[in-house]
Amino acid sequence: MRVEESVERYKAQSMHYLKNAFHFIEVGDAEKASELLWGSIAEALKAVAASKGIQLKSHKDLRNYAMELTKVLRDVSIRNTFLHAQSLHSNFYETGLLMEDVVMCADDIRATLAKLFKLIGEGE
Repeated sequence: MRVEESVERYKAQSMHYLKNAFHFIEVGDAEKASELLWGSIAEALKAVAASKGIQLKSHKDLRNYAMELTKVLRDVSIRNTFLHAQSLHSNFYETGLLMEDVVMCADDIRATLAKLFKLIGEGE
């Protein structure tokens, strides 16, 4: 698969997960929304990395790349959003987050996705 196809596939999947997360927020399923929000940020990070010729295969790879982007761009919101998304991922299995917490994270994730997608095709 060409790099451009891979990037677009990750980006499209990220947006698909985000859209579905907001659907599950609307119907009151915090756990499902949480997992989809995690997936959305993970796929967005994969899209950015793929645009730079980097493949991310594990949670550790995702975390390390998010931390690297935070440093390079001097933007702690990327780190903070990633860490919140990790807590959402745990919420799918452990449950316990309030819907208001999920919504707050969802808004942060949506804003961070916009930042990440602007990086595609740009030099770091």
